[in-house]
Amino acid sequence: MSIDVHAHVFVPHYHQLLAGMGIVIPGYTADGGASAPGDDAVTDGEEALRRRIALMDDAGVERQLLSAVFAPYVRNGADAVAAARCVNDAHAAAVRRHPGRLAAYAALPLPHLDASIAELERCLDELGMIGVALHCACLGESVVAERFDPLYEELNRRRAVLFFHPCVNGLCSGLLTDWGLAPTAGAVFEDTTVALHLILRRIPQRFPDITIIIPHLGGALPMMLNRLDNQLPLSCPDLPERPSRTARRFFYDTVGHGSAAALRCAVEAFGADRILLGSDYPVLLAFESYRDTANYPRTHDVAATALSEIIDRNAAQIFG
Repeated sequence: MSIDVHAHVFVPHYHQLLAGMGIVIPGYTADGGASAPGDDAVTDGEEALRRRIALMDDAGVERQLLSAVFAPYVRNGADAVAAARCVNDAHAAAVRRHPGRLAAYAALPLPHLDASIAELERCLDELGMIGVALHCACLGESVVAERFDPLYEELNRRRAVLFFHPCVNGLCSGLLTDWGLAPTAGAVFEDTTVALHLILRRIPQRFPDITIIIPHLGGALPMMLNRLDNQLPLSCPDLPERPSRTARRFFYDTVGHGSAAALRCAVEAFGADRILLGSDYPVLLAFESYRDTANYPRTHDVAATALSEIIDRNAAQIFG
């Protein structure tokens, strides 16, 4: 079973809601009005969903797992809950229309923990979602910070799947945002940083029943494992195991913009059994076809047994 674990639906009314709350959403004005986002950006209508399914058929993908492109992280609790329910209901509606082809991760109204756990319960128990998606930071704070531990406790209790996604904040650094690097290098560094935060806070050891997925082949993490093993214990001597060992407890998706070097590095660093098919749909459609994105591992020097694990086996074992 070929499962695309990293896909999105652009939901205009959700993005308009966030924009009206003061969240900067590309393609929308500060008051929530559209500023010509373009027809291609709208992917939640029935016609758009049928086009998506046709592309999946062409690429040999049986199911896409949907997550929010922009997180419902708002300081006002009521606004955050309204935003989370809006996007979750939109994703649930898409899944209901195509239940055999689509599934969705829950979005949570962080930083409000009680409300987030309540929305988690609604999404998993009532809406039938297959896991939770967290963006790497919440209002400038890591989502792995200590105060979010009650959420991880609940995810662990439920043996939940947890998918991370960049929030495209350039790590709140002018060295990235002022240079226009937040969507490119910034996203890679977000993936890397959240994985390191998970390692430093010993999340896999403390909450071993959470299945964790890091996007984009782990960012720069696969190139850092030897360096981490050598140097990280010097500044963090209480780590329970070598950082490279902890990094191999996570899963990683294949969104790599066609880079053969990145794919080979991740497979060598983590093992093919930790790599999952991902597309970032519809983001890469601006650069390549969905068929090319989904078949990216097949076009590079990856062993047949590894390809079978990446494309057919690993995600099926997680999601069934």
